[in-house]
Amino acid sequence: MSTQASSEAPAPSEATPPAAGRAGRPDRWFGIKDLFTTINAMGGVVAICLCIEGQPFWAGVSMLLGYLFGDTLDGYVARKLGTSNQFGAEYDTIADHLSHCIAPGAIVYTVYRGVDLGFPPWAQQGLAIVLGGSIMVTASIRHARNIVRPIEVKGIWAGLPRTVLGFLAVAYVNARLAPHLPGGYWVGVVLIPASCVAALTYLPFPSHRMSRGHFGYVRIVILFAFLTTIGIGVVYPEFVFDLLLFWMLGYSTASWMSMTRPERDRYFETVRRALAEAKT
Repeated sequence: MSTQASSEAPAPSEATPPAAGRAGRPDRWFGIKDLFTTINAMGGVVAICLCIEGQPFWAGVSMLLGYLFGDTLDGYVARKLGTSNQFGAEYDTIADHLSHCIAPGAIVYTVYRGVDLGFPPWAQQGLAIVLGGSIMVTASIRHARNIVRPIEVKGIWAGLPRTVLGFLAVAYVNARLAPHLPGGYWVGVVLIPASCVAALTYLPFPSHRMSRGHFGYVRIVILFAFLTTIGIGVVYPEFVFDLLLFWMLGYSTASWMSMTRPERDRYFETVRRALAEAKT
């Protein structure tokens, strides 16, 4: 998979030209694969509606369910049915932007609008707007940057992926233990902007589709992250975001360790050449 600098969303199948498959009509504008993309989009829509109702926790749950039952399956279905096309790629990109960037911004706004940091109401609302809006604006800038100045390295995202940015922010504000940690919600005032900055850098973040395949221990960690997050969501749903926060912080700070030193060197050399060419 080449890193889609225009977005992280399209799976390899969605980025390839249409080809005949079992479904017989890969060029159709809306097919079975797009139903799963719609589930992802509706997860974000429901999340925003729940924010309006003042329920940021369940808004986060809606976002997660949309991801699990929509975003993780649309590319797989497209590959199995042979119905990959440009429409699916673009629809997937927009759905991800809605559910993983706009909805998280709304959730962060809702939480920080209601917490007490000692500010007058107008200042508290201003802070909530800045924090929530920073996620939306950062993801939009990143999307535009990656279209006009793409950095394509197979299996590596340039900058913190927008989905990780959104999930990290949502996990923090909805974590049960966050208010009880040293600094409480003040930590998010630093963490969220710092994550936005990371998303606009060219630091390497390996994807799940590296060309050589991940090392065995990395695959085990990825599987363990999914299983434990789903498991705690079933058994102790009130702590699902605490565990998600742990995994998102782990990926954000340690994912580079799944790359070898030569791979990192080649990546940075590709970035250097691309940026130098952009200046000429």
